[in-house]
Amino acid sequence: MDELQCETLEELSLAIERYGPGVLFRGQAQHHLCSDGLPSLSTSFQRQGCVPDLMIKWTYYAKRALQHLVHGWKDTGDTATDQAILQHYGFRSFFLDASGDPRVAAWFASNSFRSEIRVNLVEDCFEDPVWLCTRSAWFTPTEDIGHLYLISQKSLRRLGIQAVHLSEIATGEGAPRYVRQDAYMVGPLIQSGLSGECILCHITAPAVVLSKYSANNSTEWLFPKPSDDPVYRELLAMPWEKMRNVPNNGLESFRRSLELPEYSSHLQKHMPARSAMYRPFWTRDLPPPPECQTSTKMVQLLCGSSLYHGASPPRLILPEINKLLKEYDEISIELDGLVYHGMGTQYGKGIGIVKMPEDIVCVFEYGIDHPGLRIMGIGRFYGLHYRIDSNGSWERVTHEDDCTCGSDHPENFSLLGRVDRSLKDQWLEYVKPGLYVQSGVEPTSDPRATWGEPY
Repeated sequence: MDELQCETLEELSLAIERYGPGVLFRGQAQHHLCSDGLPSLSTSFQRQGCVPDLMIKWTYYAKRALQHLVHGWKDTGDTATDQAILQHYGFRSFFLDASGDPRVAAWFASNSFRSEIRVNLVEDCFEDPVWLCTRSAWFTPTEDIGHLYLISQKSLRRLGIQAVHLSEIATGEGAPRYVRQDAYMVGPLIQSGLSGECILCHITAPAVVLSKYSANNSTEWLFPKPSDDPVYRELLAMPWEKMRNVPNNGLESFRRSLELPEYSSHLQKHMPARSAMYRPFWTRDLPPPPECQTSTKMVQLLCGSSLYHGASPPRLILPEINKLLKEYDEISIELDGLVYHGMGTQYGKGIGIVKMPEDIVCVFEYGIDHPGLRIMGIGRFYGLHYRIDSNGSWERVTHEDDCTCGSDHPENFSLLGRVDRSLKDQWLEYVKPGLYVQSGVEPTSDPRATWGEPY
């Protein structure tokens, strides 16, 4: 690995040019060393650790964003593009950020990231006041020496390390920040950081020189506003969740479902109806609506994000669920949260299975109308139908009440497989007749979560 010190803009330009094509660039305002004296280029997971529940939730919504916004995107289990959203919008990944543009790397080498939690007093769409907690973020120019690392793509290939250009997930409209940054995902790097064999050169230069080299790059350009960045816009549209650890004797406090750095304020004094503010609740604790008359024998399974948003292949034989269907007419698998679909004030709350004649069951999603703080209605989205044969195997059948959106909703059937396994392994624990609760999930509802008054 070469070590170069550049004092002028001309020296820096010549140093970068001498390495030619086939090079990726990473800029850092601080330099860290491994025990062997080589640069330590580690992933955010290696630096900050992994939070499994949050990673599962982030991954779920990252894939949903890619599905909505990237033409032709399919979930093929490509870790690099799946984790690109996590890496670039505020969480962590097993990959290292790099850029194909040395000017972008120079900007990061001459600016330091800062963030803090801010508390904002706003009103929901019904003019009820709440506190919304956000993570405000910004970059400040440094006055110290900055660091550029030139990474060899040939060396990456030789060691079997991917370098995925995120133009692969460019959106049909707008400019996600990873496109503006000409970003690459280098990895995955599980056990350790990037090998020193892949680093061609470590360049140091005064921050003022790096800043001049970065040309017109800025926070506003590299981190575009949600009006320009559709991925950012989608993540900001997700519901707010009540902070359970904050005393509830005054105004309630909420935070984003997925906390992400915000480089400018996106709140309004009067928040729109589509900004749901979720108080934790289970539908079993809500008073039945006056018009609701049902004698269905139901079992309820209460679960958290790790189970609900996890990933697993579909299973066609579900012995534990089949056992419950012999005893109950309906199975309700409910999430402690709202599932964002980009449908205004309508969200998912869980998956249901209801028995029908001729050994047919319908698998559907429960929907919640939740403008602002209020729960205005609960219903069912159209589902898909299956017949359970004598061996307990589920087979898709066509039905006049099938959902007509064109999707097979594989995520719903995959969830059934995880639930079945969780019942077998007693991760979903039996509490009493008609109720199972995932280990670690709070089974009680917030006392303020109840039906809202009409508009």
